[in-house]
Amino acid sequence: MLASDQQPSPTSQKANAAWWSANPMTYDWEGRIKAAEGTPEFFQLSDRRALLAHRPFGHPAFPNEPPYARLIRWDEVKNQRVLEVGCGMGLHASLFAKAGAQMVTTDLTRRATHLAHRRIQLENIRADVVQSDGEHLPFKNELFDRVWSWGVIHHSANTEAIVREVFRVLKPGGLFQGMVYHRHSTRYWLIGGIQHGLLQGKLLRMSLAQVNQTFTDGAIARHYTHREIRKLLHGFTGIRCRILQEAGSDAFPKLSPTLRRLHPPWAARLDEWINARFGWFLFFEAVRPEAA
Repeated sequence: MLASDQQPSPTSQKANAAWWSANPMTYDWEGRIKAAEGTPEFFQLSDRRALLAHRPFGHPAFPNEPPYARLIRWDEVKNQRVLEVGCGMGLHASLFAKAGAQMVTTDLTRRATHLAHRRIQLENIRADVVQSDGEHLPFKNELFDRVWSWGVIHHSANTEAIVREVFRVLKPGGLFQGMVYHRHSTRYWLIGGIQHGLLQGKLLRMSLAQVNQTFTDGAIARHYTHREIRKLLHGFTGIRCRILQEAGSDAFPKLSPTLRRLHPPWAARLDEWINARFGWFLFFEAVRPEAA
């Protein structure tokens, strides 16, 4: 179990499904995407926003580098049977399918799976889309070579159950890659603890975890430390964790813009140093042990 200060308000998968059905993951925080949902333009605009935010992880803006190339060895994906837990708008499923994976993607909500299926039709690629709860995956044991889950499992009512299911459906030697929110981040402590917690007085009536939930997506959003991730993945081997930060995020929301105006090189070095240690994303890789 998580430490007591990490326990969010009680919720359920029903509450999660309702939240994500009403707020699909388009990366459109300001409501700027005006294209009709499910149209080619809609997917293009959604993808552009996601890939611009994630360009530090590999993006076509860098010469000869596809999206997420700093996290995924795309040359290893071809002919692998890959499962994605949490499809969102289907961007990652599309990338895996185009890289030659035998792709299966799932999501808790009908809205997300409908949109992912629509994308697959528009792009004329091969992938299976299944609506299912990650806590109860409808697949047989030891079926997949790789499981991918980007920013999903920390939103579940029972994250431990998802990890057990991932372990079950992975082949021995199979790879589990995922991203969760990082508790030892500037966002959690500075924006959550100081800006929202102290200056806005929220810590007078709720815990720090609950304060962060007030401005974080999802009906529930857990934040993990390296140690907690390793404990969560206790059945796996070869566990590796990396701290990541989206593009355009200031290390210190007030200091960084000021320093950037005064001395851009110093600001860039400050952001790089802090984001590498206190970024909001915790990316992990783990392997299901080979059979004895």
